[in-house]
Amino acid sequence: MLKIHRTLKRVSVLVILSFLATSIAITVSSVPVIAQSEQGPVVLVQDVAMQEIRPSFQHPAKLEALRTASVRPIIAAQISDIFIKAGDLVKEGDLLITLDKSDYEIALAEAEANLLQAEANAVKADADFERAKQLVDRGTISERDLDIALADQKVAHAQVKISEARLEKARKNLSDTEVRAPFDGRISAANYAKGDLFSPGDPTQPGSVADIVALDPIYATALVDQANYFQFLARRLDLEEAGVSLPPLELELVLPGGTIYPIPGTFENWDNTAVSSTGTIAGRVIFDNPRGTLLPGENVTVVGSLIKPINAVLVPQKAVSFDQQGHYVWIVDDDGLARRQNIEIGIRNGADWSVPVGLEPGQTVIVEGLQKAREGAPVTAKPVQG
Repeated sequence: MLKIHRTLKRVSVLVILSFLATSIAITVSSVPVIAQSEQGPVVLVQDVAMQEIRPSFQHPAKLEALRTASVRPIIAAQISDIFIKAGDLVKEGDLLITLDKSDYEIALAEAEANLLQAEANAVKADADFERAKQLVDRGTISERDLDIALADQKVAHAQVKISEARLEKARKNLSDTEVRAPFDGRISAANYAKGDLFSPGDPTQPGSVADIVALDPIYATALVDQANYFQFLARRLDLEEAGVSLPPLELELVLPGGTIYPIPGTFENWDNTAVSSTGTIAGRVIFDNPRGTLLPGENVTVVGSLIKPINAVLVPQKAVSFDQQGHYVWIVDDDGLARRQNIEIGIRNGADWSVPVGLEPGQTVIVEGLQKAREGAPVTAKPVQG
């Protein structure tokens, strides 16, 4: 009887222990669930801080000459000599082409003779008119004869002016037998040779003897997206209205192969028209090119950065989202709740966006786990590593 009683007592104790264990397990397992629902999902965050930066950008560009010219005579003649070597650097006024002068020297001599003849006729016409006035006063000739003498005088003097103009033209034609460089630059190969007949406007011949391009200075032209162009204008207008000038930029040129061109450039201007097919507008940076190192048509990269650093609020680019309302970030407020914060983004700085409007130093921004954030919902914020 005692043995049965002890067995029942042991069973009762096991049942009670089993019940207690089950209760404790349920209680223990339920604690984290309640805590997780109160704390919310884990997100990685970063505190917003004002930082000193030197914003920079780089953009592909193409080198263009400020001036180009076609070297061509403006008169028809046989080419006597050509002083052109492909790729040579020429100076303004250098002799490039000489044409046969024979016909134009003859034309000049004839024009000089015609002017002498016209001047002699004018002297005779003046004398005839003076004599006619005297004869009219004596009644020897009629007023009609005097009018004819006056007309002859005017015609003679007009012929002098015509002869003077023809003489100037003959002199110019003779001087045009020498073609000189219109400005400093690099010249192309010649399309003609000594002995060729050059005829301006002849569609069967090359239009020019050679082409010359100015190399110093030279443009680096970049096609900039129109949205970025208008954003730049808006920022500049904001600065001007605030009485602040644009911060000075340091502009460099990266040549093919990664070499940095040693002379910095200066922003020149924007083009006067946009390219509708590509949605871009050309911006030009001018570079001194005293040695002619840079050549038109080369593909380069323009790199710009502020000379002096500026202070800016920065957030990682991956923390910024965009929808119909614009750009925004998720912040964690003092109560540990996720809140949407609309912002305006500025310029890129490495992997970050500058935020001129919408964030203040000290706020906490969600950097990873954005998809877990819900407006007003609790989150567990942990600092992002690195």
